[in-house]
Amino acid sequence: MNLFEKMFNYQMMTRLNETGLFTWTSQERAWLRMMLNHPAAPEAINPDTLHKMHDMLDAEQDLDLQDYLTEKAKSEENSVFHPLLKPLRQMILHHQGFRLTGRVRNGRISQDQFGYPYKLEYSMVKKEWYVLWYAPLYNKLMSTKLHSIITAEAQPLQPETASQYAAKIAILTENRKTTLMIEVLPEFNQELSRILYAFSCFEKQVEFVEAQQTYRIELTIPRNEMDYVLSKMRFLGKRVRIADNAALRERMSETAAKVLARYAETELEALPERTSGGVRSHTIEKPFANADGSDSA
Repeated sequence: MNLFEKMFNYQMMTRLNETGLFTWTSQERAWLRMMLNHPAAPEAINPDTLHKMHDMLDAEQDLDLQDYLTEKAKSEENSVFHPLLKPLRQMILHHQGFRLTGRVRNGRISQDQFGYPYKLEYSMVKKEWYVLWYAPLYNKLMSTKLHSIITAEAQPLQPETASQYAAKIAILTENRKTTLMIEVLPEFNQELSRILYAFSCFEKQVEFVEAQQTYRIELTIPRNEMDYVLSKMRFLGKRVRIADNAALRERMSETAAKVLARYAETELEALPERTSGGVRSHTIEKPFANADGSDSA
């Protein structure tokens, strides 16, 4: 593709975005048609919307992955759909509050908790849905599993009140964030795209230090995501290092020391010896000492 084609495509995509239009490929349409055939689709999508999408994709070719993929040893999965998803999504779209009754950690029932929901979040690790909400009584941001909720009743709010809650949510969310500087070792500069993909879910700024031929990645992350960042750092291994956070550097050092300790050899550890009949082990023996302290021959 030459320069003029790139300029034309950029201008076309810009105008489409300004008019609110969205373009999609035939593969994306075929994938969406396959997803609409999932058993959870009628529960997750309104009937009118589902019928309209089926009509739009009726002429598309089926994406049959069973001819190419074989699924083995699959564990039992729970449905990704939860009955509270629809009502909570409507509350968020209409800027409503709710009255929450649910189970807390110690087994007791928490009743009539007023809150303002602002986001639904799915944990890929725990396979669970969460609702994120603001508690005006405590001025805190809360996170509740949907399966822990017994009832959630919508509460209408005045537009001014909803705007105030949204502003407080933005302030509290910003206060929860912190920055972290990560350096890419120069010999792995060619793997920058892979490293950036590992942190794709966070806000980041990339700077190239020409004097050192080093890329520096500044991550902006919530404080409760530190463990996730450390897991990605361990995954990337010697390609990256933390540049500015002493506490996280210490945690990475402790992790490395514990891993090395698992493979450290002790003086009395049995050593394998290969023989014609297989492998035989023997221990390292020390010379016997005489009563006068000299070693015996």
